[in-house]
Amino acid sequence: MLKPEGKNILITGAASGIGKLLAEMMAEAGGNLILLDINEEGLNRFKEKYKGENIHIWTYRVDLTSREEIERVAKEIKRDTGNRVDIIVNNAGIVTGKPFIESSTDEIEKSFRINTLAHFWIVKAFIDEMVKRNSGHIVTIASAAGIIGVKKLSDYCAAKFAVFGFTESLRMEFKMDNIDIKTTIVAPFYIDTGMFKGVKSKVPWLLPIMKPEDAVRKIFKAIIKEKPLLLLPPVVKSVWFFRLLSVRILDWAANLLGINNTMDEFVGRNGTEGR
Repeated sequence: MLKPEGKNILITGAASGIGKLLAEMMAEAGGNLILLDINEEGLNRFKEKYKGENIHIWTYRVDLTSREEIERVAKEIKRDTGNRVDIIVNNAGIVTGKPFIESSTDEIEKSFRINTLAHFWIVKAFIDEMVKRNSGHIVTIASAAGIIGVKKLSDYCAAKFAVFGFTESLRMEFKMDNIDIKTTIVAPFYIDTGMFKGVKSKVPWLLPIMKPEDAVRKIFKAIIKEKPLLLLPPVVKSVWFFRLLSVRILDWAANLLGINNTMDEFVGRNGTEGR
């Protein structure tokens, strides 16, 4: 079981939403925080809140669409922390929320830069030292949209499918090479953080729009227990069951549950990073 106390925990998209709540929970457990976000003001407010606490908090403004900027900030982090990152939480994300035919090439590219490639570059920056120490934990905040295609989420689904596969592949590489680095994939249904403002669930008793605090408690617990996969709510697991039957039955089940109408009234929050 993982203990956050004294660990250096890197969280992207940490100025708001899931990232901020998870950072608060890690801080309360005694973890040192390495917080990344494009919202520098939000990061400063967080740091001020924990001023005087017996933990270290480093904050970095970073544009996750830029590999060069990620690499620059990674060098600063290594310098400031003594080149030690124990836990990586790739949380930052954006959503376009348009049909593919209406999505611009710039919007699609930005979605992949933040939702997928930033995961690669963050992990790439710190993995060598983790392997050298033979310890570490990589957490991927993916999505239920990373296991099933959804109307008006083509770029988001594709990006989340990618990071799901990326993290599973890392897990297998570590396992086969006897490297003691853990991975956790979190694949939630919609969480009410503002990123998916306006989404609706046809069957909220089965597929609720989760409260952020409830979701973060479950995510924190999964990380502590070093669970390789957390699906929220558990009924999300049924996607794989319906896939075993046929595509036609999967589509029928998805339409019955209203999955492809969840984005009909989507508003969002104008591309702000972070879940």
